[in-house]
Amino acid sequence: MNEEEIKSRLVLLLDSERFAHSLSVQKVAQALAQKHKVDFTKASLAGLLHDCARYMGSAQLLKKAEELKMEIHPVERLEPKLLHARLSAYVAEKEFKVKDPEILQAISRHTVGAESMSELDKVIYLADHIEPSRDFLGVEQVRKLAFEDMNKAIAECATLMLKALLDKKLPIYPPTLLTRNYYLSYKD
Repeated sequence: MNEEEIKSRLVLLLDSERFAHSLSVQKVAQALAQKHKVDFTKASLAGLLHDCARYMGSAQLLKKAEELKMEIHPVERLEPKLLHARLSAYVAEKEFKVKDPEILQAISRHTVGAESMSELDKVIYLADHIEPSRDFLGVEQVRKLAFEDMNKAIAECATLMLKALLDKKLPIYPPTLLTRNYYLSYKD
């Protein structure tokens, strides 16, 4: 499936705001890929498809994850939208015929990250969090860092996410904490 065919299907699946976000993430992923010498084509496709399962509501995300016999963390049961990253990788593979495991992994890790992310994983994680419509306290610093040092940017982004969750008294999904701790102490 070429990019135009993907966009034609994606625009029908997603609401207009989510589709615009996907295009924006694609653009930022392309810029980060160029800056950090990451495969441009893979970053572009992963950025475009990173949210391709977001047409599903919370109940549908949970039901689909159960149908696929995915391991579901208790926090994901409380906040099923956390499942969308793994389910987007599934939809990218099944509906959009993406076979590249690196692209699928980057899509599956884009929300909360992971320890030892690949360079492509880092690009998609950061692109999703810093695209222009994102507006959270500290986003400008993360945007700046993303083009200088992706590892420091990830640590800062995860820290800000944790602060926001604590401020809102929401549960902490353990991979977010693991991502922060790993990149906080990351050494090249």
